[in-house]
Amino acid sequence: MLITARRLFDGASEELLRDAAVRIRGDRIQWIGPASASAVEPGEGRVDLGDATLLPGLIDMHNHLRIIHGQGNLHRQMADPEVPYILHATRHLEMNLRSGVTTMKSNGDRDFYDVQMREALRAGLARGPRLLVAGKAIKSTRCTGGIVGTALCDGPDTIRAAIRDNVQAGVDFIKIFATGTLLGPREEVLAPAYAGDEIRAAADAAHAAGRLIAAHCHGGSAADACIEAGVDILEHGSLLRRDQLETMAERGTWLCITLGVLLHPQGDMAERLKGPDADQIRRRIDEVQAAMAEALRTGVRYVLGTDAVHGGLPFELQALERLGARRVEALRAATGRAGAALRQPDDLGVIRAGAYADLIAVPGNPLESLACLDRVPWIMQAGAVVSPPIG
Repeated sequence: MLITARRLFDGASEELLRDAAVRIRGDRIQWIGPASASAVEPGEGRVDLGDATLLPGLIDMHNHLRIIHGQGNLHRQMADPEVPYILHATRHLEMNLRSGVTTMKSNGDRDFYDVQMREALRAGLARGPRLLVAGKAIKSTRCTGGIVGTALCDGPDTIRAAIRDNVQAGVDFIKIFATGTLLGPREEVLAPAYAGDEIRAAADAAHAAGRLIAAHCHGGSAADACIEAGVDILEHGSLLRRDQLETMAERGTWLCITLGVLLHPQGDMAERLKGPDADQIRRRIDEVQAAMAEALRTGVRYVLGTDAVHGGLPFELQALERLGARRVEALRAATGRAGAALRQPDDLGVIRAGAYADLIAVPGNPLESLACLDRVPWIMQAGAVVSPPIG
């Protein structure tokens, strides 16, 4: 199949390729170049997207299958019986795919449903983003947060055993909770859920098994322990200090920014802001935004996640721009840099020969306005068109 479009963003470059063409063979990209240098081969179909911009499929680096903000009581959602649980998850996967997300990192689930769902997607039994899954997220019995943390363990040996169970089940990465809830007194939010030796044991065991490790971590001494232990991705990083961000930048630790859960009209805080603690919550949201703006200034490597604001990745990009991110950098965070964070830089988040044929097209130019990502009328995943061409 030959696909042509007025503009193309490849997930890595500063500039757009004008009047571009991409040739697809099977589930991979075979060739990319100017449309003037391409011709339809015998028996080959052509899709002309006209005045649109072609981009790599988006990558949501922090999401979950069942839970969804805006419907309240996340603990109750996680306790759903099996059938409604899976049906909700299937609907959410479709929502994310329709928003242009072709790859999703699912950061912890229950009963290894995420592993089973990944296999169901591969078998064509459901539609959704390509999944990378964490299985049972690991948390301490002392942790004040972690709705999806279903492997409760304390002590290095118990943590190692939980990681072995996850690896045996076939997870793609390991998720731990280094801190708890975001709301409440600052000292409680930053209280470490695990000691340094427990964090080190988790990171070493994950890496020995050939897995990435991601840590839910708002900051404080837990962040220092995670960075020192070699945790690959700090999720949220809500209250990280500048010196911690600088150390992360030096060491190459990734930060997964999740603003939508705080700022989106259907995020977790939207309903809470109607309650008696609204002023406290607004101050905490302001603190988080200030920390993320500082992250942009320090040059830390960052990616983006919606944290169960399903279909909300375009919102994340625009929220980041409001904090000072350049549009092209925000786009890279949701495409090429996310692929690099997943250790698949040649396969995911880029339009180049040999990469997966995960492509989206949007009307207009995203380097002029990220709002054009709010509507994604054409989506291809692994060489198969998910939605019809732009008309």
